[in-house]
Amino acid sequence: MKKYKGEWIQVARDITSGISEQDRFQRLLTTIRNMLHCDAAALLLFQQQNFIPLAINGLSEDVLGRRFNIEQHPRLEAIARAGDIVRFPSDSDLPDPYDALIPNHDQKLEVHSCIGLPLFQEDHLIGAVTIDAFDPTLFDGFADDDFRLISALAANSLHTALLVAKLEKNVGVSSTSNSKRTNYNQLDFIGQSPGITELKSHISAVAHTDLSVLIMGETGVGKELVAHAIYAQSDRKDKSFVYLNCAALPESVAESELFGHIKGAFTGAISDRKGKFELANHGTLFLDEVGELSLALQAKLLRALQYGDIQRVGDDSNIKVDVRIIAATNRVMHEEVIKGHFRSDLYHRLSVFPLFVPPLRERGKDVILLAGFFAEQCQHKLNVSSITLDAEVLTLLQNNPWEGNVRELEHAINRASVIAKAQSNATHLVLKPSHFQFTHTEMPDTNKAANPEPSNAHHSIVHWQDLGLKEATEQFQIELIQSVYLNNDKKLSTTAKQLGLNPGNLHRLMKRLGLK
Repeated sequence: MKKYKGEWIQVARDITSGISEQDRFQRLLTTIRNMLHCDAAALLLFQQQNFIPLAINGLSEDVLGRRFNIEQHPRLEAIARAGDIVRFPSDSDLPDPYDALIPNHDQKLEVHSCIGLPLFQEDHLIGAVTIDAFDPTLFDGFADDDFRLISALAANSLHTALLVAKLEKNVGVSSTSNSKRTNYNQLDFIGQSPGITELKSHISAVAHTDLSVLIMGETGVGKELVAHAIYAQSDRKDKSFVYLNCAALPESVAESELFGHIKGAFTGAISDRKGKFELANHGTLFLDEVGELSLALQAKLLRALQYGDIQRVGDDSNIKVDVRIIAATNRVMHEEVIKGHFRSDLYHRLSVFPLFVPPLRERGKDVILLAGFFAEQCQHKLNVSSITLDAEVLTLLQNNPWEGNVRELEHAINRASVIAKAQSNATHLVLKPSHFQFTHTEMPDTNKAANPEPSNAHHSIVHWQDLGLKEATEQFQIELIQSVYLNNDKKLSTTAKQLGLNPGNLHRLMKRLGLK
């Protein structure tokens, strides 16, 4: 330990320095690996019986997206129950949660040496540091006090981060000033991309108000998860959360579902019945797919939002309700208003605070974290020791367009895992490209990206004069979009910005032109 005295002093100083939590955590793990010459180290947060990775060193990237429930991981449960460091025997029969998750080690799968350091603050478990190695005797030469020093420094570092996050929340400081700061109340909303970081910040900003929120985004991006995140952080979290899928509402019963009815109001109304607004009184009402409501029902919904009272079907009396509205849609609402499909006054009433959930293809390495999360869930469903992702699969996942977004990714991981298990009797499943159906994915061609083929978008008018106006226009659109798309490294959002289009509209245009 004396050899690394300078590094430990720097780690101690980092605790109160102005660097980001992620940098502070990474320095801690780097020092641990330098000192112990181990193969991997991780800093974990303990929350709701789960260990959640905050920083890793030497482990596969997808580990950051995994959530380790202690009931499913005996070693982590032992760390959580222990009051001091835990040295696991090299021949321990307890499965290691990181087996097969330490890459580039000559196909070695099972970790043979493991140290667990529970992190406490005032006798309360807040996290853990795990240290792993393939050499079964690696940690024998280190005293327990060496590990207790690591534990103390890590506990203080994590406690400082949690305390700062709590203080910022209490005084209403936005985390957008530091994009690397972790929101510890939203760790189940997996992702570290700029778009998701901004979304988490906006959720925190609006959650404690009673403003109506309109959540927009493509199908499968996680709009309902955003709604639950707003509710969980709101002052109404102890009250009811009522869900209504507007797309599944038959026109004949839609008004009754929203506002209720009295006995005899229509055939089949055999008793009084409360609607969703009454059930959500003093709580939150989530209107999913709100863009599917009919214009007639939109008018009645608008009145309920304007005046805070409703009428049951068949009743002339008004009922006062206090409801916080969260709505969601996969439609481009301002376009629906222009087309006359949605009332502009209701749109403005719902979108007091609009939120946009970015599509998965624009979230960078979030796809790897999410893949790790779904793999961790799936391994317990399939009763296997571990499910890991081949390096080539990680590349393919990042380059897939994911038109079905997070939901499509989840189904892809589950399907690939089932196929891998059927093809192998191994306890450690490794998902390879052959287990997936990447029908729309191409491996990135760096040469082509760096030197795209010359575009014909700059042809003179002679090139188009033999075509009709419609055909010439479409041909010009195809060649222009292709050129800009390639020049922007096949990034849809950047292409849309350069062309002055909404990303969703560009996606639909490319599909119509046969470019998808």
